[in-house]
Amino acid sequence: MTHTQTVLSKTQLTTLQTDMAQLGRQRGVRFIVLADFSGQDISAWDAAGSSDTATISALAAGDLLATLELGRMLGGRRACNLVVQEHDDQTVLIARVGQGFLLLLATAKDVPLGWSRLAIKRLADRIELVVGDVANTPPPAAITEDFEQQFQNQLNRIW
Repeated sequence: MTHTQTVLSKTQLTTLQTDMAQLGRQRGVRFIVLADFSGQDISAWDAAGSSDTATISALAAGDLLATLELGRMLGGRRACNLVVQEHDDQTVLIARVGQGFLLLLATAKDVPLGWSRLAIKRLADRIELVVGDVANTPPPAAITEDFEQQFQNQLNRIW
């Protein structure tokens, strides 16, 4: 499987960072990250300043891709737009941005879910305007027929 690295201009990155910082100034916002579906972080804002952005991006991509694949396996399309996780002390939302990016927003538990949903939707729309067609590269299929065949061949060679 091949994957090209996302390339944005300095102006685009600065705009994304400014938009994230603006949302980050809102009460209860803890963490924001924009990543591609390979798990590569593109831009982030962190209230604590010490989060492992690379690992969070990779896990968020895995979570969203798994959710998309689960929906497909249950007869739906790969069209999930939002995953909401409610934890003891925070809420985490993971939204699709275009076809190839994801946006994660973590807030304190007392932040209303409706506000968080609206905030992540507005930021996702803004990101699509800033990055244009770059956000519309769809994620790769979870498992291709070629992969399945090569995997089976390797298993047969082992046994």
